[in-house]
Amino acid sequence: MGTYAANLSAVFRGRKGVSPVYADAGRFFQATYLTGKMGELLTDVMDVLAGGTGSHVLQLRTPFGGGKTHSLVALLHLVRNRAASVAACPELKDIADPGEVQVAVLSGEELDALTPATATGTETHTLWGELAAQLGRYELVEEHDRTGAAPGGEVLRQIIGESPTLILLDEVLIYVEKAMVVAKGESNAGRQAMLFLQALTEVVSAQPNVVMVYSLQASVGEAVGAEGLLSDLDKLVARVDSKREPVAGDEVLRVVQRRLFAELGDDATHQEVARSYSDLLRKQLLAAAETGDARREADAAADSLEERILAAYPFHPELLDLMYHRWGSLISYQRTRGALQFLAAVVHALWKSGAKSPLIGPGDIDFTDEATRGAFFSQVGERERYVSVLSSDVTSDGAGCATVDRTLGADSPMLAQLRVGTRVASAIMLYSFGAREGEDRGVLETDLVKSVLVPGLTRNVVVSALHDLREEELYLHYTGRRYRFEPTPNLTKLVRDEATKLSSNEVLAEVRGELENQLRGNKGVALWPEAPSGIPDERPVFTVAYLHPDWSEDRDGQSKFIEQAGKGAPRRYRNGLSLVIPDKGQFDLARHAVRLRLAADSLLSKARQYNFSVEQIEELREKSGNARRDGSAAIGAAYSTVTIPIRSRTGDAPYVLETSDLRTMLAAGRALHERVVEALSQRVFSSITAAKLVALAGLGPDRKAVTCADLVDWFYSYYDFTKLWDKHAVASAIAKAVSEAELGYVVGIVREGEGIVPRDARHVCFGERLTVDEVDLSDDAAILWQDYAREFLLTAVEPTPEVPEPDPKGQAKPQPAPPAPSSTPQGNKPGAGSGGPSDVVRVANVKAVVERSGLFNLGRSLSWLRDEQGSVRIEINIHAEGEFDRASFLNGFLEPIEEAAEDLDINTQ
Repeated sequence: MGTYAANLSAVFRGRKGVSPVYADAGRFFQATYLTGKMGELLTDVMDVLAGGTGSHVLQLRTPFGGGKTHSLVALLHLVRNRAASVAACPELKDIADPGEVQVAVLSGEELDALTPATATGTETHTLWGELAAQLGRYELVEEHDRTGAAPGGEVLRQIIGESPTLILLDEVLIYVEKAMVVAKGESNAGRQAMLFLQALTEVVSAQPNVVMVYSLQASVGEAVGAEGLLSDLDKLVARVDSKREPVAGDEVLRVVQRRLFAELGDDATHQEVARSYSDLLRKQLLAAAETGDARREADAAADSLEERILAAYPFHPELLDLMYHRWGSLISYQRTRGALQFLAAVVHALWKSGAKSPLIGPGDIDFTDEATRGAFFSQVGERERYVSVLSSDVTSDGAGCATVDRTLGADSPMLAQLRVGTRVASAIMLYSFGAREGEDRGVLETDLVKSVLVPGLTRNVVVSALHDLREEELYLHYTGRRYRFEPTPNLTKLVRDEATKLSSNEVLAEVRGELENQLRGNKGVALWPEAPSGIPDERPVFTVAYLHPDWSEDRDGQSKFIEQAGKGAPRRYRNGLSLVIPDKGQFDLARHAVRLRLAADSLLSKARQYNFSVEQIEELREKSGNARRDGSAAIGAAYSTVTIPIRSRTGDAPYVLETSDLRTMLAAGRALHERVVEALSQRVFSSITAAKLVALAGLGPDRKAVTCADLVDWFYSYYDFTKLWDKHAVASAIAKAVSEAELGYVVGIVREGEGIVPRDARHVCFGERLTVDEVDLSDDAAILWQDYAREFLLTAVEPTPEVPEPDPKGQAKPQPAPPAPSSTPQGNKPGAGSGGPSDVVRVANVKAVVERSGLFNLGRSLSWLRDEQGSVRIEINIHAEGEFDRASFLNGFLEPIEEAAEDLDINTQ
C-alpha cells in the first residue's frame, strides 16, 4: 500500500527504494490522472516561473491522502524533466516553459529542529539553513543557522537570487509543531520557524519569477489539535484563489482508474454493462412508480446511472460515492490515497477469488479477505469496536447473513451464487461509517437497493433479504428508516462509548476499592503486592496476600514472595504467609462490570446534557445497579486458589506449596475472605494447646528457658511449628501452661552466657493462675522448663519445717518453730487439721457425673492431683452434644487428650 503514499523529499534527493512510479518523471505522469485542479496548479506555477502574472504563494489544503504531496511531486518533475513529463502526458505541452529553474524542497516530516540535516553536504539546523544550502548560498545564513535566529527579508532575497525559483514545502505544520518545544534563548525554534515562513512569503510574493507552494491539513482534527498553528499557517496566503485542492468531486474516479488499471477493456463492454444496470434500475423504479412524475424520475435516475457507470467503470458509482461523501467525513479516511489503498485490496481479492461480477459495487466487497478487512478498517477506523461485529454478522459461517444466503438460495441456484444476504450485509457495513452532511449514519432502503442490484437480482428479493437480516443479525439496527451496524443498541452504545473513555488504571482503581471494602476489618491482609517488599515481614500475625489481577507465575513466581522480603533480603516469617491466586477470567468480568457501572453513572450525571427521558434514566440506573452487583460478585469470586507453604516430607526442599481450590467451596452469602480462612483452617489455627506449645518449645535440661520473643519468631519462621493466626494464641497457651504447671514464666531476665536467668526469682510464675493479658511476649520475658522454674521457687521462699529424726538413744531432736500460716492460695483450706493419722488420705476412688457448669472445678481437682506425689489413673467417659466447629474441636479438645491418653476410643458424628 506504500505505492500510493508519495515521499517528496525522497523523490527530490533520488533516494534508493523509491517506487519507480514516483521516482521517474515519465512513469509518474503515465500513472497520474491530470485532474482539472492539478492542471490549473501546474499552469499557474509555470506561468509565474516564466515571468508571467499570478499568485506567487500557493497553499495546497486537502484532507490526508487528498493529493497534496502528489501535486508537489508533479511540480518537481515538470521543472526538472519537462521532456519526459510532456512525453508521458501530452496535456502538459501547452503549459509555459520557464527554462532552468532552481528548486528547493523542505519536508516537515524529514526535518526537525534537533537533528542536523546533512543531505546537501552541509550540516544545517533550520529551515532557512537547509533552504540556503540547497540553493548553494549557505554562507549567507551560517550564523543564523547556528544560533537558530530567523533571517530577515533582505538575507532571504539574496539567498533566492534572480533566477526562476520553485520552493516546495510539504507538511509544514508537522515541523513547526515539533519545533515549538525546542527552546532558543527567550524564544523557541517553532516561533522562529513561523517568523521565517512569514518573511519568506513576503519575499517570494515580491520576486517576479519565484513561487512557493506549501501543503496543509484540511482540518483541526487532522492537525492533531494544533488549531492555532494551523490558523497561523493558513494566513500565509490571503487570497481565496491562492488555496488549491488538487482533486475534487468525481475526479477521484479517474484517479483511481488510472492508478489501478493499465487498461479498462473495450468501450462496447462498458456500454453493455452500463445499459444492463440502467435497465434493471429503471424496471425496479417503474414497478413502484404510481404517478407520471415518479415514472419520469425513474427514467432520469436510470439514465444518470448509465452515464456514471461509463465514467466509473469497473466500479459501481455508488461505491465511490459512499467512500467520497460518507467516509470523507471521517478523520481516519485519507481521501484519494484511502480510496486507492482500499480499492486496490478489493480488486486484488476479487481477482484472486475469480469473481465474475460485471461491476465492483458495495455488495461485492469480500470481507473474508484479510487485506480487504485491514484496508477497510484503516480508512473507517473503529477496528476494535467493529471487528467482532464484522465477524459475527458478515464473515463467520454462523453469521445471520449466511443463514439468509442459504434460505434464499435453497430453491434458486442463481440466488445461491449471488449470496444475497452477504451481499446486502456487506453493503450495509460500508454504509455504517460516516454520513453525508446533514444526514445520519446508515442507508435508506431505496439507496441500498440501488447499490446492490445486479442482473438476475430483483428489488423484492433484496427487500426480503433485508427483512430476514433484521431477524437474524445480532448487530444490525434499523433506526430512522436507516440500516446500519452498531456494536451495541443505542443506549448501550452510549454506555459503551462512555466506558471507552475510562482508562484501565481508573477501572482497576475502582476494582481495588471494591475489593478493599470486601476485605475491610480483616487483620493480616496484604493487597496486590507489586513485589515481595509489599508483604510485611516480622509481623506476628498470619498474612494473607491477595496477588495483583495481572500477576503471572512466569514473571513473579510464588517462591519469590515466600522467600524474599524485598531488596534481596530473605523473608523471616515464612511460616506466617499464604498467597491467594487471582482468576484472570473473573477479574476481566469485574473490570467489565466496573467499567459499565462508571460509564452508566457518568451518563446519569449528564442526563440533562443528553436530554434523557425518564425511562432512559431509569434504565441507566438499572444498568448501574446491575453492573455494581455483577462487579461485586465477580470480585468476590476473583480469586481461585489459596497456596500455603508447608514442611516438605521428602526433605528435597524446605517446603512445598499446598493448594486449596476456592471454587469448590460453597460461596452463597459468604465473603471472599471467609472462604479463604476456611480453606486455611486445616493449617492455620487461632489457638494451640499448652502441651503442644511445651513440646514445640523444646524445654528441658539442655534448653531451660526461651524468650517469648524467640518463641513467637519460631512459630512464624519454621515450618515445623503450628501456623497461628496471631500471637495471641501463643500468649493464651503460655498462660494455660503456667496455670497447669507445665512450664514457668517470668518477666525480667538476664542472659548469662547461653543461658537465661530471671532477674528476680520472686517474679517467676509457676502453677498459678495467669491471664492472657498478663503475658508479655517481648524479649524481656521468657518461658521456663518446669524443673528450672521450681528451682527458682525454692530459692524465693523460706525453708519448710522438717520432721525430727529419732535420736539413736530413742530421744527426739528438738524441732524449729513452725512457719507462719501461709496467706497464698496454696495455704490450708478452712477445717483442715494438722498432724495425726486422720489427716492422711492413702487411696481415693471417685465416681462422679459432672455437667458443663462443673468443668472448671473438675479442672482444679485434676490439676491438684497432678501436682501431688503418688500414682494417678483416671478413666473417663465423656459425652458431649452441640454445634462444635470441627477444626476447633480437633485442636482444642481431641488433640490434648490424644497426647495424654494411652488407650483412646473416640466416636464423633
